[in-house]
Amino acid sequence: MPSFDFHCEANGQTIEVMLKMHEELCTWGELCARKGLPLGDTPADAPIAKVFTSAVVMDKKRMGSGHRSVDMSFSGKSSMFSNDPR
Repeated sequence: MPSFDFHCEANGQTIEVMLKMHEELCTWGELCARKGLPLGDTPADAPIAKVFTSAVVMDKKRMGSGHRSVDMSFSGKSSMFSNDPR
């Protein structure tokens, strides 16, 4: 399951939660119930917003067998579109 960050403007908190792709959370109360957190002073109906952050780059050590390493170095040239037969 992918994880998503949700931010609540009412209290300034950002919480990470794992959700299935089809699941949605819209309020602070739903988020707290999902994570097992107390509401605190924030109203349960306070809106939350999904925060989009940068993606994580996985390396071969984290992916297990069957995946080749990816060279993330930048040379300024693309070997994928080059006419060089290397």
